[in-house]
Amino acid sequence: MDWKLLNYAKEAQDAATGLSALLSEIPEHSREIKGDIAELFAISSALDVLHEDLGLTRYGRRGARIFRDLEICLPSLGFTLEDLRNIFNRSKRKSRQHPGAFPGTPPYARIWEDACDEMEAQGMDLSVRLEMYRTYLQGMHDILRR
Repeated sequence: MDWKLLNYAKEAQDAATGLSALLSEIPEHSREIKGDIAELFAISSALDVLHEDLGLTRYGRRGARIFRDLEICLPSLGFTLEDLRNIFNRSKRKSRQHPGAFPGTPPYARIWEDACDEMEAQGMDLSVRLEMYRTYLQGMHDILRR
């Protein structure tokens, strides 16, 4: 069964790289963004490890259990990564400028805050989501190794 774990790992890495570009633009959110970047890289690493683990056929029933868990986790992670891509897409669009802003400069702080508010309105803020995915993926690895 091909779960394209490496594709999700690459997407998580790309999202982390994209967020790092925001650090200098919205320093008032740098601590939160740095934490999200760290979680995205940890998610990418966990997906790489799971890909390796699941390539080994010795796990039998434990592997089958992981496949069921991946059916839940990966689509949800995909939606969150898509939400992050939308942040970057919004920053590329021309939007109304705040008085005094340099022409053509996207309002990064407003875009970030709106995206965070939207995720929280959906039930869970970005930092908590990313921590949950990382923990869940690492837990799958632990199940396979036990």
